[in-house]
Amino acid sequence: MIRDRAASGPDRLRKSLAASQVVTAKSSRVKGLGAIVLAAGLGKRMRSKRAKVLHSVAGRPMVLYGIDLARRYAGEDVAVIVGYQSDQVRAVIDAERLASPVLIVEQAQQRGTGHAVLQAREAFARRRAGPIATYLILNGDTPLLRQETVRDLLRLHEANRATVTILTAVLEDPRGYGRVVRDRHGAEGGRVLRIVEDGDVTEAEARLCEANVGTYVVDGSFLFEALDKLQPQNAQKEYYLTDIVGLAVERGLRVSALKVRDAAEGMGINTRHQLATAEQLMRQQVCVRWMEAGVTLRDPASTVIDASVQIGRDTVLYPGVTLEGRTKIGEDCLVRSQTRIVDSMLGARVVVQDSCVVRGARLEDD
Repeated sequence: MIRDRAASGPDRLRKSLAASQVVTAKSSRVKGLGAIVLAAGLGKRMRSKRAKVLHSVAGRPMVLYGIDLARRYAGEDVAVIVGYQSDQVRAVIDAERLASPVLIVEQAQQRGTGHAVLQAREAFARRRAGPIATYLILNGDTPLLRQETVRDLLRLHEANRATVTILTAVLEDPRGYGRVVRDRHGAEGGRVLRIVEDGDVTEAEARLCEANVGTYVVDGSFLFEALDKLQPQNAQKEYYLTDIVGLAVERGLRVSALKVRDAAEGMGINTRHQLATAEQLMRQQVCVRWMEAGVTLRDPASTVIDASVQIGRDTVLYPGVTLEGRTKIGEDCLVRSQTRIVDSMLGARVVVQDSCVVRGARLEDD
């Protein structure tokens, strides 16, 4: 069995890994865009002592997925709204050692999503000399949301010259989600009129299946002006971000909507069951991604790979392999069955035998 802290040759190892990393993060920075990630909530239905966004999917706290998307399109102009267990959320973000730090803004009182977004105004004003033209608003509990979907949402907003653009999903069971109300419903859809939160729907609105995902693109000139006008006239007595849709419609401004192709992509994680579903879907996606990148998985169904792992081409993983944390594996490696590798670096052409536990190790080429 291979033990912790194996001998290493750091320079050779880094060179080997650099050549083998086939999945890299690329910037798609949109000029004039700022992003806000909502991560202040408790998440009561999780029945947990930890804040909801600190629960992990494929080895990463959920909040980091939203931050990744935000930074991809808004660069350094990203604010993360924290509240419940704010110190722990800050610590998770700080541990990422981001090249460009995000703004972390505290919502001292939990007074709704509209109030949460409002907290970002002064933080952006202090960082930037000029105003932000457009805001992308993301939830910190939608880890399955794809970068291509966010890209399409931004493009639709620009193409339609909309004031507000929302992301929606058609769900078999939309309970727990805000409903999207249109002037007509059906295959073609109609003009978006408003979003009604689940606790405030009428009997007719409760039957609507188009749900608000919680991802928005909003013109900067409208966002905070609209938020200042919000009133807590709802069952929760909170300031709802969703109410800006109705305010835009009342003023004759254009509201656009993009429906996600896969409803699972827009799933918010509010329960342990949803967390398990997201974990399963994310792990499937990770396995597919590495197979498409040239890695052989003998049995994808029994292979567990964290989202943060890197693997080189022509590496073969046997059934029951688990790769966790910041593990990096070079090209042409062989990892045999029932082996677990955690936070380790393997060079090229390394063979790890069956039923090993490798933790914090550095293994050189060959």
